[in-house]
Amino acid sequence: MRRFWFIVLLGLAFCAPARAANYSIFCDQEPRLTAEQKNRLFLFADNIKHILDASGHSMALVARAGIDLDRFNLRYSHSGISLKESGNTPWSVRQLYYSCEQDKPMLFDQGLTGFLIDQDNKRLPFVSLVFLPAPLEQDVERAALDKPLALKLLAAEYSANAYAFSTRYQNCNQWVMEILAHAEGWLPAGGDLREDAQRWLQEQHYQPTQVQVNNPFIILGGMMMPLLHTLDHPPENRSKGLFEVTMPASEDAFVQTSVPGATRVEMCMNGEQIVVHHGWDLIPDGCQAGPGDSVIPLS
Repeated sequence: MRRFWFIVLLGLAFCAPARAANYSIFCDQEPRLTAEQKNRLFLFADNIKHILDASGHSMALVARAGIDLDRFNLRYSHSGISLKESGNTPWSVRQLYYSCEQDKPMLFDQGLTGFLIDQDNKRLPFVSLVFLPAPLEQDVERAALDKPLALKLLAAEYSANAYAFSTRYQNCNQWVMEILAHAEGWLPAGGDLREDAQRWLQEQHYQPTQVQVNNPFIILGGMMMPLLHTLDHPPENRSKGLFEVTMPASEDAFVQTSVPGATRVEMCMNGEQIVVHHGWDLIPDGCQAGPGDSVIPLS
């Protein structure tokens, strides 16, 4: 049971680790997808690309459902920036990921299909796409494609449950949030970019996702795990088992309230169809279409 909770905590923001001997409890685990599951995810990725191409946009904030975070009322665990003009392939996702082999966070461009395949094979695939209006879209795209800038916003140390207002550690979603802050806030390129981004987010009343962990043994155990850290969190929060972490849900909530004209598309796939939903609310669990949703049959 304790090991399950460690994995759940780590899954809050775990960023596509590369396999290695280090941290084998996590890094040696890869999604075990059947050939049929992979083929269906290829089909799902193609339909997502059609939506991206038809959007008229050049980038999107993209998030995927990873492991089961239902007990925290969270659907999405991992986010990145999908870029039409990526030097990898069109609509590749630029993201932070933790390299087990090099034991550090790195910047990684991953094709959309690969981004989807790295998920829990027992869950229905869900993807969220957030589109920004001009000129902010161009500003975020420029910042994400500016590799020196993107690397300056990359922390030296990774923590899956990184506190959103500390520069000691970083998780994948926090890197996306700081890219967005740098672009939206027109922050200077000099100085401590991460401090500047977090200060700006606080000034804009950004609210990270609050994750409540009520078992003190889990918190103590987490302190001994290599990719979980608690010392960056305020002592008063630690004493209550409260972790304020950047997650796709808090990213979306911030964009919805701070960026007039931003839009969101959610897509999912069940055994019969792909559902396409426009709006900031979520598709019901089970990937069932609601009024106004589009449906793409799989047969």
